[in-house]
Amino acid sequence: MPSISNVPSSLTLRRPHPHTQSGTLSATSRRFTAAVMFSALCSLVLAVPAAAHADRPATSAPSPHLVTITIPARHGEIPAGWLPYPGPPRTAVLLPAGYDQTKRYPLVLNLGGLGGDYAQAAFGPNLRINAIVVTPEPYDGWYADWWNHGKRGGPAWESYFLDDVIPGILARYPILAQRRFHAVVGISMGGLGAPFLGGRLPGFFGSVATLSGFVDPQFFGFITGEATGLISSGLTGSPTNLYDVYGPPNGFYATGHNPTRLVMNLKQTRVFESTGTGVPSNVGLTNNPADVPAGSALEGLIIHPMNDDFHHAAEAAGIDLTFQAHRGGHDAPDFSQEIAAWLAWGPFKPVVDHSDAWTNDTVASHGRLWDVGYRFAKPPTKVVRFHKTGDLLTISAAGSAVTITTPVCTVRTKTPAVLHLCIK
Repeated sequence: MPSISNVPSSLTLRRPHPHTQSGTLSATSRRFTAAVMFSALCSLVLAVPAAAHADRPATSAPSPHLVTITIPARHGEIPAGWLPYPGPPRTAVLLPAGYDQTKRYPLVLNLGGLGGDYAQAAFGPNLRINAIVVTPEPYDGWYADWWNHGKRGGPAWESYFLDDVIPGILARYPILAQRRFHAVVGISMGGLGAPFLGGRLPGFFGSVATLSGFVDPQFFGFITGEATGLISSGLTGSPTNLYDVYGPPNGFYATGHNPTRLVMNLKQTRVFESTGTGVPSNVGLTNNPADVPAGSALEGLIIHPMNDDFHHAAEAAGIDLTFQAHRGGHDAPDFSQEIAAWLAWGPFKPVVDHSDAWTNDTVASHGRLWDVGYRFAKPPTKVVRFHKTGDLLTISAAGSAVTITTPVCTVRTKTPAVLHLCIK
């Protein structure tokens, strides 16, 4: 299986600080940065859809079987008009060769990139992995419940994935129960979604993989924040608001959706991170030469610096991270190399199944952290930290009361709070 080696990048755009405020850059620097980053980010739309098939040479052995199912947004998380087809959101499910409904299998949640639907993001049937691989509809939603002037929804992709997709798959397919057998992987925009959703549901996912991921949406946030809203609004035909997705680029809601600022949420999770440097690779030049200039610029100027930030933050937090930087750009041949390296790394190796000591930061209105469920009376007005040690749970100020549930009791409290939980 192809390996990925570390090589220096000659295209990395350096900046004073990963979360620089716009006022610290000169007007000339801001105009240059805006032009470069906006042009490169727009090319993301064209670069991703054909990315993730990871085809291997055909063999005489039985092949996996690709099927399409629908998973309705039961609570209206995805409004009409957000999908490129009629009816409820669709999901591609790759069933392993020799699939047997009486057996249980590992699960891979595969998250697609910007500019493509579930079918374009799905792994092809030549992918050889003994697991059920699920590719839900990602349609340019950035895996977030959109800020939308503080309404936090319309669309609510984050809630759709966590509240509808995962429960729907578990109800429909025979999935192994242990956490080690639940992996989430994503490319580009999906590489943002994987560590973010993995951190939203840490007791479920044992491994997270981000491949050429958009892992720091606050990287030059005054440009990327506007571009995410503009691009997604343009692709979907919805009214344009530059800050619809995350709100103000340095605000609490953007921070609460930034994997680089939320690395502590992955403390008990195995993480694989891969990025190109923007230096063209042999595989890119050979198989996709027309896309090399745009793909190399995007990877070198945006994706690689973002991944450097994520890598350093994860190392500082003591995350179990495997980081690989390699020659290559934001294009299908290089993505295929990254998929091969992720498979060689192994998404289903042992991890802890239960933790009594953890920290989780969130801006979500509800969720589940290991064996603790939470639901705020009103959406939080700041990033909220949950910290658990044994039966002691501390909750930082949220601007709202919260209801906490465990397997044996329910408690409602104001925040901030310190609770002694009723546990088994």
